[in-house]
Amino acid sequence: MTKYLFFKGCTIPAKLPNVEKLALDILPEIGIELQEEEQFSCCPDPVQLEGANHYFWLAVAARNLAIAEEKGLDIMTLCNGCLNTLAVTNAKLQKSAELKAAVNNVLKEIGKEYKGTVKVKHLMQVIKEDLGYENLKSKVKKPLHGLKVASHPGCHLLMPDEILKYDDPTDPQEYDKFVSALGATAVDYITKVDCCGVSLNLVGDKEANNKCIANKLLDIKNHTGAQILSTGCPFCFTQFDMGQIMASRDYPELKDSKIPVLYAIELLGLAMGKSLDEIGYKTHRIKPEIKVWEVM
Repeated sequence: MTKYLFFKGCTIPAKLPNVEKLALDILPEIGIELQEEEQFSCCPDPVQLEGANHYFWLAVAARNLAIAEEKGLDIMTLCNGCLNTLAVTNAKLQKSAELKAAVNNVLKEIGKEYKGTVKVKHLMQVIKEDLGYENLKSKVKKPLHGLKVASHPGCHLLMPDEILKYDDPTDPQEYDKFVSALGATAVDYITKVDCCGVSLNLVGDKEANNKCIANKLLDIKNHTGAQILSTGCPFCFTQFDMGQIMASRDYPELKDSKIPVLYAIELLGLAMGKSLDEIGYKTHRIKPEIKVWEVM
């Protein structure tokens, strides 16, 4: 059993509590033990907050890392953004003694010190590096045979690749290996590495945001035969779930057959024998017709 300190972040507990619950329920079944920690704060956000005040961003992230160091456990998260912030901060502070000293000068006011002794991983990295796909395959209770899945790893899980070391950001394959280990069929498509558009959404460019969503979904719809899109990022999930409805106002061709989105842990939940109700599928905005699930 591999043990990690569970970094939930802000978005998942607030908007996707079913994802948090599934992680705590299911991951021990495949050999991943999670310890909860109430002291953690926002990561903070790797887009807006980093751009607004880089040193504040570093200091808050370093505080979270220092908490994990005090517990003597590495961090696991289900959020691409949290991974990116914490892993990049970790790398920056380990590389620069000057930055580390400046951050620790701030942290000492609250009795904390960053030392650089813990690792930060996304669930997908833990499955790849600690568990292994063959081991995961052996633990699956209900293989998802016949289900075609379009994977969307997301930008913040792939880049910067020299720090995250998860996959090739120009031709990602690891998420597809995860899908295959669950018994489903991973389909390839041209726009796999394209951004979900959330950064454009955050700055209020709805037109460009909707175009990003539509480009990917129409590519999947028209060229792959995929029944679902799957991601391990809460922002990407929301973009393609709720955002799909919004984008369909500008792109009517999306209305005919919307593509449901499943979070990575939800897909894993189905493969571990959970029902659609048990994974929290009722909370989704986009739902397929029941015939999609008859293959299972």
